Amino acid sequence: MRLKDGKEIVRNLPLLALLLLTATLIFSRCANQGMPTGGPKDTIPPLLTDMTPPLRGLNYTGKDVRITFNEYIVPDAVSEELVISPPLEKRPVIRTKSKTLIVGFNEELKPDVTYSLDFKNSVTDNNENNPYMGLRLLFSTGSRLDTLRVAGMVKNATNLDPQEKMWVLLYSNSNDTAVYRTKPDYISRTDSRGIFLFDNVRKGNYRLYALNDANNNLLYEPGVEEFAFSDTLVSPSAEYIAEPDTLAAGADSLLIAGHTLFHPDPLYLRLFQEDVFEQYVDKSFRESRHKCLISFGESVKDTFNIRLLNEEAKNWYSLEFNPEVDSLTIWLTDTLIARYDTLKLELSYAQLDSLKKRFIARDTIQMVYTEKEKQEVRKKRKEEEAPEVVQFYLNSNLKASGFDLNNPILLTSPEPVKSFDPGKIRLRKADDVKATPLKIKVEKDTSVWRTYRIAYPWEPNTEYVLEVDSTAFENIYGITSMKMKQNFTTQKDDYYGRIILDINAVSTPLLIELLNNSKEEKVLKTLKTAKDGKVTFDFLSPEKYRVRIIFDKNNNGKWDTGDFKTKTQPERVAYLPEIVKVRSNWDNQFSWNLKPDPTYKKVLFDKEEEELRLKKLKEEKLKEAEKEKNAPVESPEGVFGNPLRR
Repeated sequence: MRLKDGKEIVRNLPLLALLLLTATLIFSRCANQGMPTGGPKDTIPPLLTDMTPPLRGLNYTGKDVRITFNEYIVPDAVSEELVISPPLEKRPVIRTKSKTLIVGFNEELKPDVTYSLDFKNSVTDNNENNPYMGLRLLFSTGSRLDTLRVAGMVKNATNLDPQEKMWVLLYSNSNDTAVYRTKPDYISRTDSRGIFLFDNVRKGNYRLYALNDANNNLLYEPGVEEFAFSDTLVSPSAEYIAEPDTLAAGADSLLIAGHTLFHPDPLYLRLFQEDVFEQYVDKSFRESRHKCLISFGESVKDTFNIRLLNEEAKNWYSLEFNPEVDSLTIWLTDTLIARYDTLKLELSYAQLDSLKKRFIARDTIQMVYTEKEKQEVRKKRKEEEAPEVVQFYLNSNLKASGFDLNNPILLTSPEPVKSFDPGKIRLRKADDVKATPLKIKVEKDTSVWRTYRIAYPWEPNTEYVLEVDSTAFENIYGITSMKMKQNFTTQKDDYYGRIILDINAVSTPLLIELLNNSKEEKVLKTLKTAKDGKVTFDFLSPEKYRVRIIFDKNNNGKWDTGDFKTKTQPERVAYLPEIVKVRSNWDNQFSWNLKPDPTYKKVLFDKEEEELRLKKLKEEKLKEAEKEKNAPVESPEGVFGNPLRR
């Protein structure tokens, strides 16, 4: 083809168009649409290429540690995560220079000591923040390297959950007061699994503690910080276990290999908070003209008294305490006293002096009531002009259908009750033509303010009628309750399921708790036993539950925390290793051996979630197999072959 020949160019235009179309098809198959991606995502963590001092180096006298990687790294998290053991008095300086991480010491290192630097997962690369997992360095300022180990796990004493970022302390000083006054010889910090490790320990005897160090001083403050301690001295050691290789061929003698076994076995610490008596007025405020609320740091049972300083007055208030008697409500029963915008009160309660002896402390507080916005004041005046309410409504927990067979009827008054007449409260079956009252007992609920309980052995799927006569209740202001009548039907018995536990190896009184399946683990029911045998949680709604046992050693009906001074560990707990899915009209039966477990395992297996996970995994594999089956098979020249070959 000659360019100067115009006729020949025109004659070859169809061929040129065909070649252009073919090239477009080829390159469109070979290239992705859009902007370049820059290649595959970086998922490789940084690699350590050099270190000063060398790993497990001896006689180091330098002022810093330098760690060089094959790429630029981000040191942002190092300051928070790095643990240097033995602990330093001053915080080190963390910086980078090119691809080198530098940990600069602000003090002289101790002579003849093995130092451990635990970076955990804090060192990441600069591209995708890929972490260098478990970076841990060891070196000595002397001629020997201490490599004995102490390892274990820290768990919460009440729910056995692993505790992350707890400080774990080793003391060569065996005096009990050391943890209050001096820094430890070695420190470690738990990871996300609650695991800790000391790998630079010198031979000796040590006290082991764990601490939620609120003020970062590595000293224990009772009642403020969570704490754990080992019952016995820890004496680390190691032994080499030889393992002859019987598969060695052509040798006159067996090849010997082996491994080092460290002692003691992993140690398990249970974190608790000590009960330390520290009395003070925590909060105080005036909610309305007639209602004041005060909370304390400790119980004020049998020691509380209150005096009005505005003027001399008698019978001007009524008190309500919560079950722990550390919070109370003051109801002003004298309307003249309630008119004061500011109440000056003197509170008296028991306190401990420096010698831990009781004395009566006195506090003066002011309870101020501030009127709301003028608009709300006008609205209130209109309400005051309305006819005076001469009776109050009782609130109840009843519902028209499906009333739980486990529940009592609860009647709650909006203000404290001065008196009530149980004879004016009647319960009967709706289908009883004679309207015969059932035998019931009305009791004040000690756990909920202004609430009264009516317990009865309910029959399933039965309609009842509750009737409360007018004036059955009278509050402290002389106002009576309104008449109340409510029909309700109890739940069907086949709606419920049961959990039956066959417990054996019982050696102490037990509290068996039914918990809801949540992080809070709210206690729904508690059963007691002190012997082997079956215990049953019945009339359970179809939901998921957890079961926990408290080994109630002192048989006081509650879980007790630990006490370091008396060397008392917190009471032991254990969990049923399955989250129980209760179904209607179905029994869930479990055999449970309560032999003590020093590892305090908490493995909550959810069978339903595991079945769903396996089902989803199976479906994904089937989809992947179907996708591979239907995928087009490419020839060596591409899907469409070579369009230029004819």
